[in-house]
Amino acid sequence: MASSTLHHLVYQSIATTPLDDKALETILVQSRAWNETHNLTGILLYCEGELMQVLEGEKEEVHYIFDRIRQDQRHFRVVKLSDGPIQERNFSQWSMGFKAVNPAAFAHLKGYTNPQGDTYLSTYSENENTSLHSVLSAFVIEDEIRF
Repeated sequence: MASSTLHHLVYQSIATTPLDDKALETILVQSRAWNETHNLTGILLYCEGELMQVLEGEKEEVHYIFDRIRQDQRHFRVVKLSDGPIQERNFSQWSMGFKAVNPAAFAHLKGYTNPQGDTYLSTYSENENTSLHSVLSAFVIEDEIRF
């Protein structure tokens, strides 16, 4: 695949109910099977009911799966944080990497908005978050990712 066709999408959401290890494992097994078949890569971060995910692949595939994700009843307040072309994959080694993070780790990400906050999305602009994809890649460098 030519690098000019690569696309990424980053979103955050809130789980309808807290996800235990079994529920997270189910999501990961399903996601990894789909992603491997459709040449998608990425990472899923989970923190006390909040989710943030990066998807990488061909634009049509990324947007198709994101449309399905938005319909998933296991979460709500699905907010796209970044969406655009990339030169190369940051998560090429994982069909879907996973990491549980502490709340402070989310708060330090550029582009992150606290979904529990009073001003949630009041000043949000997707176009101002072009570096979010790169910042999220720090999670795979700094600490171990659960496979």
